[in-house]
Amino acid sequence: MMAVVWFIDIVVIVVKILGGHTRVNPVLRVGMWIAVLCVVTLGVAAVGALLVLLERGLSA
Repeated sequence: MMAVVWFIDIVVIVVKILGGHTRVNPVLRVGMWIAVLCVVTLGVAAVGALLVLLERGLSA
């Protein structure tokens, strides 16, 4: 249960940094935005791959 609390704390800190409410080095903020965009892109690609596999499995 404590791990969930730590995870929520980390998410809140990251959102504050990305939103500009916490002053950090601009390079860190840009790097975090790039990391978030990469994770979103990988998520979309994974969902697309799973949909293709599902379609192939159902058509067989």
